[in-house]
Amino acid sequence: MRQFAPPAVAIMALALTLAAAASPAKAQRPPATAAVVKAGDLFDAEQGRMVGAREILIRGDRIVEVAASVSAPPDATVIDLSQCRVMPGLIDAHTHLLLTQEAGEGLSEVAARDHAVDGDGYRLLTAAQYAREYLEAGITSVRDLGNSGRFLDLVLARAINEGRVAGPRIHGAGPGLAPAGGQMEPLPHDPHGLVDGEYRIIEGVDDARAAVREAVAAGARVIKIYPEATPQRTRLSPEEMTAIVAEARRHDMPVAAHVTSDRGAREAIEAGVTSLEHGYDLSDETLALMAERGVWWVPTHTSFGMARELSSAWPQPPSDQMIRDHLSEEHRRLRKARAAGVRIAAGQDLYAPTAVGRGRASLRVLDAYVEAGLTPAEALQTATLNAGRLLAGEGQLGVIAPGALADLIALPADPTQSLDALAGITLVMKGGRVEVADGSGACASR
Repeated sequence: MRQFAPPAVAIMALALTLAAAASPAKAQRPPATAAVVKAGDLFDAEQGRMVGAREILIRGDRIVEVAASVSAPPDATVIDLSQCRVMPGLIDAHTHLLLTQEAGEGLSEVAARDHAVDGDGYRLLTAAQYAREYLEAGITSVRDLGNSGRFLDLVLARAINEGRVAGPRIHGAGPGLAPAGGQMEPLPHDPHGLVDGEYRIIEGVDDARAAVREAVAAGARVIKIYPEATPQRTRLSPEEMTAIVAEARRHDMPVAAHVTSDRGAREAIEAGVTSLEHGYDLSDETLALMAERGVWWVPTHTSFGMARELSSAWPQPPSDQMIRDHLSEEHRRLRKARAAGVRIAAGQDLYAPTAVGRGRASLRVLDAYVEAGLTPAEALQTATLNAGRLLAGEGQLGVIAPGALADLIALPADPTQSLDALAGITLVMKGGRVEVADGSGACASR
């Protein structure tokens, strides 16, 4: 008997069909063949520097060889970027593609709009636009960490993987595993199930294990947990977190922990999580423990320019000096983390509207790292080599090396001299396919 899709699923399908019509991506594209990319100068993410002209041999979605000269197969497409600087596709390790929070809105208000006014279809259309903006900015992979309804991030990931819409490769988490109330403001009355629509509320150790299996079965590639769920006062218990991590490890799944306090960070580390997100109050002792345990940190820091833009809509915008004073503590903590040997991956955590769009605004987290004392090359490593290792392990993402996915971008200027070069991306390749180009992919004369 033929099965008919329920209304909600039909709406989602319609949304993605409409998005495909506006997208440069095409559904059911033929498999990629061989290509040779001729790079005028190459950023080696492992060395953290430009290494000169290189040729890159690609077969399908993987890099086969990188050398001064490669032997091109007869059927290879030659992509001449000899006037360009070439580097790995960028990675944002903390995104929320399905979340848009206006200034002054609480998360319960956002959820009410998403569920009761806009609905899943409109939310997916908006997320498809954001995904395209990320790709156009040179971001070829993201880790999307919750606030995405009931697995809408995985619906979007499937559409991107099938070529129906353009966007970065998504490592999605589905609903974050949270204590009672999720991140919503306290809701004495929640007749529309806003909390359950956005979070997987954990009720004990056995339920914690079951929640991991649910996420795995739905296709999640990372487990997101909330040891603490500010502005709520509720917390996951250490036993629940330990159970989540143990079950995730059984399924070869990493666990990302949203932490705002030092106490929450310590409990998450003791439970064995893979990464800490945010970490606004990490003590020196906690940083040392992170380094000892090999726990990644994704510092979702704000650059001065971004802070200025986002706070301009406040009823009483802070002065420039107030912004600098606030950011100085972030800078100090990042420097201490590096000195302690903590592994750092880039993630912007952007969900507010910005003038330049999601993708380009996401790159401003690298400006924040440079303002804290990293060199441009070191900042680029957090969004290539390091973030690639966090998402996929050694040698799969964030590097231009044999065996890695063929994700790369071309720029007219040297990004290790100034991150301003990232605003001039002329070509984006993801998985061996040119997804974005300025017409020819050529760069200005070097």
